[in-house]
Formats: sequence, structure tokens, C-alpha cells
Amino acid sequence: MTIVRATTIIAACIVCTQASAQAKIDWQVTVHADGGHNAFTDLIYWKDAYYICFRKGEHHLSMDGVIRVMRSDDMKTWEPCGQIRTHGDDRDPHFAATKDRLFVYFGVWDLQFGRGARLPDRGSVRSHAAYSTDGKTWSDVHGLFEPGWWLWRVRHHKGTFYSLAYTAKRPRPAMRETLLLRSDDGLEWERVSLVTNERMCGEADLRFNDDGSMWIVSRTGDEAGDAARFDSDPSLMQWTRRDMGTLIHAPAIANWKHRFFIAGRGRTDGEYNTQLWEIKDASVTPLLTVPSGGDTSYPGLLPDKDADPDGPPAFYLTWYSQHEDNDKYISNIFAARITLER
Repeated sequence: MTIVRATTIIAACIVCTQASAQAKIDWQVTVHADGGHNAFTDLIYWKDAYYICFRKGEHHLSMDGVIRVMRSDDMKTWEPCGQIRTHGDDRDPHFAATKDRLFVYFGVWDLQFGRGARLPDRGSVRSHAAYSTDGKTWSDVHGLFEPGWWLWRVRHHKGTFYSLAYTAKRPRPAMRETLLLRSDDGLEWERVSLVTNERMCGEADLRFNDDGSMWIVSRTGDEAGDAARFDSDPSLMQWTRRDMGTLIHAPAIANWKHRFFIAGRGRTDGEYNTQLWEIKDASVTPLLTVPSGGDTSYPGLLPDKDADPDGPPAFYLTWYSQHEDNDKYISNIFAARITLER
């Protein structure tokens, strides 16, 4: 078993000036730190254990990445339980689960060979998945949908898998599309609707309403750079956009008693960090900036299932960051428990 070092945060309440509610870090641990570039996390509770996944590589853009999966009973002490070799520059692993299978989804950049003496470069992303029935033994890697589409985050809802897939090719296209996809088994995917071809939208998370409609929050890639919210009708065919006015990369959404919260990469005074916000309609209230800096964010966010249901909202958060090291290639994986004060 891999024992990680824990750091208790005393009176750690980092609150943005616009915040109407406060949040604090109850405790924080370093999940994985080995002198390499460890990045792009996700978090899930499945079959009585917590699982974290992340990418391990030489640096952010290296072609040697592998997906590592670790397991914990208490979110503080972690042990390795899987490594998925992806044969390329893989990114952004995310979990989705049924009762019997735990899936890990990720994108892999292919290697494009140019003519003459030009160096190889990335061509397009193909999304892939592997799954496990016990959290220890993992299937072969399966290719998903079509090359050039990134199923960035997958959610399982009432027996069906859903994902927002966006155009992922180089050179970067003048217009990027985001599609809503669905699948019965998590491996064979079909198109539902075009969500948008505006604002170079990409990384997105999704949530369902009681009437079957859906809303999503997406990172954008245009000059404005603030996140956008899209709302569908119950058919999931028609979408409307509202701009949010706040930069949010790699959004991870979780709810607590009909309140919704987003973790992701934010920016303060021109510097990137990892933050938590509360979302109401298309506006967000900043709650907390966790210790972070440099190459950082891509969080997992999960309500604490053991928290007092009548108490304040409480979440587990995972993220990666370079704030502890000066080396531009080193980043570590962290986990924390966060409580809102009101």
C-alpha cells in the first residue's frame, strides 16, 4: 500500500471578495508525487471505495503518457490498482460507472508525420475507454466514436451514457463543434444533437433536469474566454446559450440538495489556479481557491456521502498543481475535503 503524506489545513479559508458564502479546507493530502508530471484527475465512489485516475508522463505534452488508477477507503491513504497504456499523448481521464463496470475514458492525440524533414506533430484526438469489473483488472483499450472527436467527460444517467464531444484536430479549425452523444453500453456511441458551433467550446460537464432536459457548462476558446452555459429542451435537440462572464476550464459539476457547484481552473490576477464556485443559472459565485499554481486544475468533485445531510455542503476535491515545485515538468496530485460554512 502506498502511504501518502497528509497536511491538515488550520483556519484555511481562502475566499474571493465577491463570495457570498465561505468555504474551508478541512484536510488535504498529497495523493501522488514522484518527481514526474502527474496531471488531469477525476474522482468517483464505486463498490464501496474511492477511485482516482490521472495521467503520468514526462511533461504536459510528452508522448509517453499512461493512465494511472488508485484506490482508497477513506480519501486519505491511496494504493495503485491499475495502469492503462495508451500508446500516445493521452489526456484528461474521466470515470463513469454502472453497477457492474467502472469505465475510464480518455483522449489520445495521434502522431502526424509531415513531408520532408519536418518533425512529427499531433494530428487529431481519438477518444478511448477501458473498463474493470473489480477495480483491479482492466480491459483492453477500446476506440470510441470517430477520430477527431473528444468525448471529454462521460456521465451515466438512468441506464444511458451521455457525453459532450468536441472537435479536436490540428491545425486548429476555424470553427469547433460540440455534439451531444449517447450510448447504451459506454462503447458504441451515436449522435443526438449539435449543441453549438460557437465560441470554440470544448471541455464540458452536464446535468439533467427532472423533465429530461439538460444543461451544460463549457470552456470556451475565443478571445473572451469566459465559460458558457447551454440549456436544452426535453428532446435534447434544441439548445440556448448564456455567457457566464467567468473563466472556467475543465469544469466538474456536483450537486448538494438542489444546489450546484463547479470546480475547475480559474484565473486570479493573471495567474491560473484551481477554484470552487457555486452556480445559479448562468452566474457563478467564487467560494474557494485551493493551494495551486502553474500547470494546475482538472479536478474531480464529489459530495461527501457521509456528511451530515442537515449540515453544510461538504465535498471531496482532487486536482493537480505545480505550486510545491519550481521545476516546470513536475506536478503532483492532491485531494482535500471542503466544507461550506453556510
